[in-house]
Amino acid sequence: MTKRTIVSLPPGVKPLQHLEIRGAVELANGTGHHLYLVGGYLRDTISASNSVCKDFDFAVEGGTGFAFAKHFANSFEGHFVPLDEQNDTARVVMPTGAVLDFSGCVGGTIAADVWRRDFSINALVWDATQPDEIVDYVGGLADLDNKTVRALSETSFIEDPLRLLRAFRIAAHIGGSIEPATLSWIQSHACQITKVAFERINFELFNILGRANIASCVEQLSQIGLLEPIFPELAETRKVTANAFHHLGLFEHSLETVFQFERVLSEMPDWVRLGLAEELAAGVTRLAATKLACLLHDIGKPQTWQINADGRHTFYSHDRLGAQMCEAIAERMKWSRPLSKFIVKLVKWHLRPGALYHQGQPTERAVRRFYRDTEEDLPALILLAFADFGATRGPELNNSEDRETAENSLINLLTGYIAFKEKSQCRIKLLDGNDVMSLLCIPGGPIIGELLEDLMEAQEFNEVCDRAEAEVFVREQYFKKYSK
Repeated sequence: MTKRTIVSLPPGVKPLQHLEIRGAVELANGTGHHLYLVGGYLRDTISASNSVCKDFDFAVEGGTGFAFAKHFANSFEGHFVPLDEQNDTARVVMPTGAVLDFSGCVGGTIAADVWRRDFSINALVWDATQPDEIVDYVGGLADLDNKTVRALSETSFIEDPLRLLRAFRIAAHIGGSIEPATLSWIQSHACQITKVAFERINFELFNILGRANIASCVEQLSQIGLLEPIFPELAETRKVTANAFHHLGLFEHSLETVFQFERVLSEMPDWVRLGLAEELAAGVTRLAATKLACLLHDIGKPQTWQINADGRHTFYSHDRLGAQMCEAIAERMKWSRPLSKFIVKLVKWHLRPGALYHQGQPTERAVRRFYRDTEEDLPALILLAFADFGATRGPELNNSEDRETAENSLINLLTGYIAFKEKSQCRIKLLDGNDVMSLLCIPGGPIIGELLEDLMEAQEFNEVCDRAEAEVFVREQYFKKYSK
């Protein structure tokens, strides 16, 4: 049992300044309950984390957390979420976006309750009766000072296997590491992650991937045995060996692609990094999704792998198969449609930037078509292509001059996109889908989009300059391509 330690809160930190915390404490005082604030808010406050925490965890003494949460929700117009009545845990989501979790004190007192929590740095305690102090029963302050994630017991991983992944998320969050005994417990129970709802896994996983410099964390996830239970498609990539183009086996290449992505990203202009910070879904940035695409980009290779008589390895159509596999992953993992489309698109087209230059300098028309197809996803796709190329250094791809030429081609695509985007935003739309359907007396369908795509390309090259010319062009294109 660790000696009880009391320290002062950092200057300027006042939990009662939060309306939600103050409201919960005042309500508890009037109902015979005693609340203790625990968890991530205190951890981040003490570690001076830059994140703005709107999630508050409370241990409830003198009654049930479940009943108090319901009372709090009714009193403050919050939305009550019954997380686990059997284990006396409930959540209240406030109109402000703040989330408050309430659970009853196991063992009857806060001193006993903290030992059933997940990690020592999440078991620090704040009591409103001593508002300027934090109490530590478990050695969490020392662990926080050393940036160490330490589980309080092996049982915590059995009770909630999501903690297997959460340990890595917290380590990434504090810029620290997981202590050896905790890593050993995680490895022993890694397969249990499959018992966790995918929505909960997604939260932890994309939170990890959305942070800077987490490639080593992803590698550790693979070493500890957590990556493949979540993405069993990666297991097959271990079978694909190094070859003339790849100096690494396919599984190692996939991990290295994440490392290379982070290296290349650090060299990118601000507008690229700002774009990747945009969210595709709640809590999921383009940055996080692109890193996952780096990891999954070659999952179609094992099923398309062939070794020819001359010893050459081929993986024909692995990009298309990989995209189909990602669609299945998205459905299994219950990703939002925008997130699913983004990752599928990157995997499907990860070879396309390089393919533009396979036969030499591409035509301007081909480059502009590429820009229109990729649109706002182009920076992520170029970064994936950069990372893939950086992780591919077999003997037939190790000529420094050829590599420089290939990398310059990708840079040209990226820089050229800015000018293309600016011109596109200024270009007047001469016809829309309804105009085309009315003009040709045809119903909606893929043909409409294809004709508009042709029209846009004609506008880019000043082959069509006004509405009258646009109508003539669309008629001619329709009869040329689709009329029997």
